[in-house]
Amino acid sequence: MLLERLGIWPARVAWFLLPALIGPAAASGLDNRSDAVQLVAEILMWAAWFVGMVCLFAPNTVSLTLFRIVAPGSGLAAALLTLAGTPSPGRAALAAFGAALATGFAFLAPTGDVMVNGSAYGPERRLALRTPASLLIGPIPVAWALLVATVVLGPLTLASQRWVVGGILTILAVPFAYVVGRSLHQLSRRWIVFTPAGFVIHDYFVLAESILLKRSDIAELGPAPADPKGTLDISAGAKGLALQVEAKEPLSVVVRDGRNAAVTETVRLIFTPTLPGRLLREARIRGINVT
Repeated sequence: MLLERLGIWPARVAWFLLPALIGPAAASGLDNRSDAVQLVAEILMWAAWFVGMVCLFAPNTVSLTLFRIVAPGSGLAAALLTLAGTPSPGRAALAAFGAALATGFAFLAPTGDVMVNGSAYGPERRLALRTPASLLIGPIPVAWALLVATVVLGPLTLASQRWVVGGILTILAVPFAYVVGRSLHQLSRRWIVFTPAGFVIHDYFVLAESILLKRSDIAELGPAPADPKGTLDISAGAKGLALQVEAKEPLSVVVRDGRNAAVTETVRLIFTPTLPGRLLREARIRGINVT
C-alpha cells in the first residue's frame, strides 16, 4: 500500500504547507481584534505549528500524543477564524482543506506506526494497537476539546484585558493539561512489541500486566475467525481487522476490571493492530508461524 510505504512523509508535507493554506483565512478572522489579541493568537498558532513540526521530525510516542492534540487544533482554529472574519470563499475553502489534510494525516495508521516505533529499542519493532471504539465516540473528543480550550482561553482572555478570569484560566490550565494530557498519552502507549524472543502485548487500558509470548510458545498467528469461541478478546471493541494468536500452553492473562484485575486462563487471544498486514509480515520474518 502506497501510504504504508510513504509512512510519516504525507503528514510532514501537509503540516509544512499548513500556514500557507490557513494563513489568509486566519488573518481575515483576526482583522477586527485588538493588537494584543492578534499577537497572542498568532503566537499560539505558530507555537502549535512549531511543536507539530518538531514532533514529526522527532517521532516517538510522546510526539504522537502531542501531534494528535495540536493537529485537530488546526481545524478548530481554521473554523473559528473563518467564522469570525469575512474571508473569500476561496480562502475559506483553502483553510478547510489544509486543516482537514493535516488532521487526516495525523490520524493515519502509517503516521502512528512510525511515531510509535520511534520509541523502540535496538532490535525491537513496535506496532500500534487500534483505539477502542467506545473511547472514540465521546471521551477522547471531549477530553481533547477541554484540553485545547483550557490552554488557549487563558492567554486570549488575558490579551483581552480580563485579568482576573484570564489569570484563573491560565493558572488552572497547567494541572488540567497535565492530567488530561497524561490520560491521552496512555492511548499512544498501546502496542505490540516484537523482540528477539517473541512479542509482547502492551496495553494498560485492557491489561494490568503486559503479555509476553515467546516464539517457541506460539502455535499460530493469523486473522481472527468470525466466530472466535473459547478466545479471550482484548481488543476492547476496536474496529478493524482483528488478529488471533494461539499459544501451545494456557496463558495467565491479568485483565483489568474497573480498578481491579482478574486473572484469566486462555490459549487464544484476539487483538486489533492498526496495521495487521505489516504485523503479520513482521511475525513471519521473525520465525512465527503465520496462517
